[in-house]
Amino acid sequence: MNETVRPDPNSLRKILSKDQKRGSWECINLYHMPKLALVVMIMLIGTMSMTQLVSCKNNESEEALSEKTEPEIVQERVEPIQTVATGNNREFIINGKPFFPIMSWLQSPENYDLLRSIGMNTHAGSSHPVAAKEAGCYAVMNFETGLTGNDHILAWVYDDEPDMPNGKGADAKPRQTPEEVAEKCSTFREETPNRLLFMTLTGHFTKEQSTYPEEVRQTIYPEYVKSPDVVGFDIYPIYGSGYASHLDWVGKGVSQLCDLAGQKPVYAWIETSKGSKWMTYELQPDVLPIHTRNEVWQAITHGATAIGYFTHAWRPEFKEFAPTKEMQTELKRLNTQISRLSPAILAAPANKNISMTLGNGLNCNFKATNYNSGLYIFALNMDLGEGAKDAKQFDPIYPRGGKATFNVTGLKAGTKIEVVDEQREIIAEEGKYTDDFAPLAEHIYRMIL
Repeated sequence: MNETVRPDPNSLRKILSKDQKRGSWECINLYHMPKLALVVMIMLIGTMSMTQLVSCKNNESEEALSEKTEPEIVQERVEPIQTVATGNNREFIINGKPFFPIMSWLQSPENYDLLRSIGMNTHAGSSHPVAAKEAGCYAVMNFETGLTGNDHILAWVYDDEPDMPNGKGADAKPRQTPEEVAEKCSTFREETPNRLLFMTLTGHFTKEQSTYPEEVRQTIYPEYVKSPDVVGFDIYPIYGSGYASHLDWVGKGVSQLCDLAGQKPVYAWIETSKGSKWMTYELQPDVLPIHTRNEVWQAITHGATAIGYFTHAWRPEFKEFAPTKEMQTELKRLNTQISRLSPAILAAPANKNISMTLGNGLNCNFKATNYNSGLYIFALNMDLGEGAKDAKQFDPIYPRGGKATFNVTGLKAGTKIEVVDEQREIIAEEGKYTDDFAPLAEHIYRMIL
């Protein structure tokens, strides 16, 4: 991924100054030309100006035509659910086909069309299944007795963050014990035995974030994940705590939750804006599109088979949907890409020995699958920069780029490797290939072995 080089404004001023001086000199010297030469010069300049004008008009017309004829990406409406199940790859299977939920959280129905236009296909944590259906999306909604017939309800969602600790250390007590959770879940299942059940935990199941004593953490969380069919969590490194240096906690969290959940699908909620009510607004770092994109690919490459976006902001004023225009553009691009590639993302793990190393030992991760006769590798640069481990709250990070080497058993020299969505390809060496990764960048590769 190439970085954009921006010209120095001072350099532009110097160049402009020279051009202006040269133009003045040329104008002055026109007066010293013979009259015939002067007339010819004026005619040439006029001809050139007309040619340039026509050229500019043609370019403008071509650009306008391009804008008019470029097809708008239309997000497909989801199918009515006839059957829903989970597969061996932690994937959702709806009507016999793999499906990757891309979720919103606690959004009003008037936002549903906007959310679908930027690639979200599921609305969670609400009681609006009819509105979700009308918007062409699924609902993962709060359990309500008797509401079982809507063919766009993907699942129920359990009470949010039942594991939230009250107190710290030895005094910490969860909002609901695992036993209370299990009892309530059994009630859901008795009334709707064929409906999936989601549950969102806090980040306190992780080694990095937990305030529970270690023995308690290791005891209660295996019990929590027994109750739902699908389990997820919410860690917002920048929005939630102002630590850009904790960006990699998303991937670490997915990995640890997958270990606890076994074959159950795992999802992660991803931050999309600043505006947390837990920090002074002026001190909060911006959540940039590159941060959100990296967190999403962290989640996917570590094993998540669904994602959700947290879009609320409380400062400087409350907004249910607070992403900037730039973030919305990135969400649309990213979500459209994920939906299009979801059959490959959710496919069986690759049956090849594959490794990835990033220059100078930088942190990286990848996921490899076999799909449609091709080997797919979803690869990510997770480096946060020198000094990130010691960074304090609100400190900036300085992620680094590097060259990655992929070793792939059975890869023959000369094999063409497609870099998906980048209009380029790589020619493999015997058993390996290399590629450059900009800071926090991801690449997707497809090859036929």
